Amino acid sequence: MKKSFVYISVLLLAAVACTREPLDVAFVPGGGLPAASDVPVAFAVGGPQTKSQAPITTLAALAAQDFSVSAWYSPEGEIFDGVHSVPYFANHRFGYVTSDLAGETSFSNAWQGVAPHGAAGLVNANPVYWPLDGTLSFFCYAPYREGDADIALEDPVTDAGIAARLPGYLPGSPLIRVTPAETAANQADFLASPALLDRSRLDDSGRFPLDFSKHRMTQVEFWFAYKGTLQNDPSQTQTFEQARVSSIEIRDVVGSKYCYFTEAPDRTLGCAWSEKVSPEDGGTVLPKTTYRLVSATGGELKTGLDASLEDIEEGGDYRFINDTPAGHLFLLPQKLPADAKLVVNYAILNLYAGTRVSEVVTLDLASGLTEWPEGKVVRYLLTLDLPERGVVGVKTQIIPWEDAGIPYYEQEMLY
Repeated sequence: MKKSFVYISVLLLAAVACTREPLDVAFVPGGGLPAASDVPVAFAVGGPQTKSQAPITTLAALAAQDFSVSAWYSPEGEIFDGVHSVPYFANHRFGYVTSDLAGETSFSNAWQGVAPHGAAGLVNANPVYWPLDGTLSFFCYAPYREGDADIALEDPVTDAGIAARLPGYLPGSPLIRVTPAETAANQADFLASPALLDRSRLDDSGRFPLDFSKHRMTQVEFWFAYKGTLQNDPSQTQTFEQARVSSIEIRDVVGSKYCYFTEAPDRTLGCAWSEKVSPEDGGTVLPKTTYRLVSATGGELKTGLDASLEDIEEGGDYRFINDTPAGHLFLLPQKLPADAKLVVNYAILNLYAGTRVSEVVTLDLASGLTEWPEGKVVRYLLTLDLPERGVVGVKTQIIPWEDAGIPYYEQEMLY
């Protein structure tokens, strides 16, 4: 199924060991903020088609979650240079104004400031207005968050030592701290685009296209099969025993980072992630976190077609464990720490006697694939060795996010 890809700038701040203060709107030295016009700030949103499986890929999905916009003001005759610009507004909720959000089908290019969504799909305008003179530079991210710990807007970098640990940092631009929730159900896709610098309300009819075409996270998912022999009962039409996975853990991977705006020597604008050390202290390693996939009822994780795994040696195929939105992890792109682990809990279930075998298998996550790339789906395919009570093989598929679900993958053997 094709889905409209969203365009809008997005930034994310990953929470690090040394916490920065949230951004506060400043005032123009000597006179407060400039006089506002009666023209609301608005953006054009649209783009090509994609087959991405990410939560924020359609205009409807974007409208349901809204996005954050911050703007810096530069006086007439000045440009955004990290010196003469000041915050004009910060982390304002932008979305699509409508009386029936669920009923919208053709979103026009007039996305503006909105209030929190009301009942029955009502979204009211809460606009912010262009200044009468000067220009605005915009920094945007999705989904919108207000006081949420997983995505937070923070002050621009003023310390040269910190800036040196953020290669290509755009001077004067804010950071975004990003800390994915520990449970899959509470995690979110994250989209970011380059900054829009020095825009006037008289340019492009006051509506600027925001580029949300790049996913900034890594999507991680797990598929399983088994090798070995399960007991059969000729009187049963279904398998007498089944192999099922009950939980999966990713232990000790980087759980918080900064996403920041960049400018190349040729003036090309972009976004990047901080490395595994805190930009505030080059000797402090970013905090690590454990993420877990487990069923809500405490039973086995479900696959897309059936609860039981297939025998890979008998022509079976890998099954997607927990093929629901809660079965996809949205994690930070990173070079995997050497001590990161993958822990799999599985069981052999006897249809008459219940659980016959319950095993916990621990693997070195970084022994094969050493890095989670930005904007990709990392699919782990694991083969459970039932006789040996372990994992006999692990492969990965690195899939372009927009091609997820298409059976032409780059594969890399891990074990």
